[in-house]
Amino acid sequence: MIPPSGYLRRVIITLVILSVPLMVGLAFTYDVIKVDWTSNMEDQPSIEAQEGPRLWAPAESVPFEGASLPKNGRQPDNPVPPDAVSLERGKQLFARHCALCHGESGQGNGPITQQWQADAKKPANLTDPRVAQGSDGSIYLTISEGYGAMPALNENLNVRERWDVVNYVKSLSK
Repeated sequence: MIPPSGYLRRVIITLVILSVPLMVGLAFTYDVIKVDWTSNMEDQPSIEAQEGPRLWAPAESVPFEGASLPKNGRQPDNPVPPDAVSLERGKQLFARHCALCHGESGQGNGPITQQWQADAKKPANLTDPRVAQGSDGSIYLTISEGYGAMPALNENLNVRERWDVVNYVKSLSK
């Protein structure tokens, strides 16, 4: 290799002399000026449970679980017979999704209601005879769409599971 000429050598030495303090300064300020290198996980929205945005299905989409609400405005008929399998599934689903408010026996005295204010409306007593005399479709629609402070459970339970809960709720008042 041929050594550089006098003029080029002076330019190189000058650049080295000027860059050394710059590099030393950057080394000392690296902890002060932290550069945030983003990754793919950091560049996305964080959505907690029960938090929006909730996107609705397009109007022309076909539900994957079958028809849950009749188009004619009538109450749906219960397609699930209240046999032992349906009642057992309904009992387990009721304990998971409903017993916090309605209580284990369905009397509207669930453990979460003790935290409510005194003037808050209490959950329905599902052992009341009016529930037994009501139609299966009305209970199904209440579970599906919610009522008052009761949330809609159509996103948590599929159609068959909602009918199992209906059969179990009807058995509570017997």
